[in-house]
Amino acid sequence: MLNRYKGCLIGAILGDALGMPHETTTAHFSTEPAFGKAHKGHPNHDLLPGQYTDDGQLILIASRILAQGAWNNTEYAKELLRTYTMQKFRYPDGTTFAACKKMEKTGELTGSGIYSDSTGCMGLAIPFALAYRDRKEMAKELLSACMVTHTHPGVHAAVIGYALLLNTLLETSDVEAAFSALRTAAENMDPMLAGKIANGARIEQTGMPAKDAVSIIGNSSSVYQTLPLAVFFCRRYFVPRELLGISSACGGNADTVSLLCGAFSGARFGISSLPEELIPALERAGIFADLAEKLMDREVKIPEEESGE
Repeated sequence: MLNRYKGCLIGAILGDALGMPHETTTAHFSTEPAFGKAHKGHPNHDLLPGQYTDDGQLILIASRILAQGAWNNTEYAKELLRTYTMQKFRYPDGTTFAACKKMEKTGELTGSGIYSDSTGCMGLAIPFALAYRDRKEMAKELLSACMVTHTHPGVHAAVIGYALLLNTLLETSDVEAAFSALRTAAENMDPMLAGKIANGARIEQTGMPAKDAVSIIGNSSSVYQTLPLAVFFCRRYFVPRELLGISSACGGNADTVSLLCGAFSGARFGISSLPEELIPALERAGIFADLAEKLMDREVKIPEEESGE
């Protein structure tokens, strides 16, 4: 189990770092994943190969809070605001940036969310999926966490649905049950998102080339494109190396698409399945591995504490 917990968290950060230099660019597919540096003038041009983006920053903040025990929205908002005021965000999602700006102006830490369908808080799905086995509790706390920056129901459906997918995959190793959990959550929370996800799966079944699929599904930062595209890739490519190579070079919101694909691969096959030559060069890989273990231990310990034993 620890192999897959570490795989899920490290896989997400690995995907984010692989997609980092390709964010906002056009698709140029490769089946061989490799760290790279963004071109001069790119929003991520100051980052080195192997460094993660703002998605990774958000995952690190959330993972540290969850590893300590109960989720704390105020602490999460404070960390986001601190990162914002210190100008440490790495090309931040526009919605997250706007929420932090609103926090600074109004002093409302947990009431400054923005109505936007961007994927800025999609990364929250990963640590929450690792930290909870009670799915109702996970969904409740995750919705609250999303509201700190994003109030759009489509975003809530996407984040909670993907967390349920990962949680189911980690618990059962059943890929179809995992996709069913995502589909059910989307159908219940946002039928439009459910339709987009179903369309991505249908396109994959036709055997359409990835390049054409990207042009139809879309690769923007909207959850209505990013999540369906990630579903397409996860259903099409079974070998983690190939999945990471293809998804990280899809252009547009490549870093988040690849993050979702990396988390999926790691949860399915474990950290041992990820490209082993890349992990030593991945920023803070050891810290994320330790956090994965703490998140797993947290979930084991909490029921005992609640029972009064």
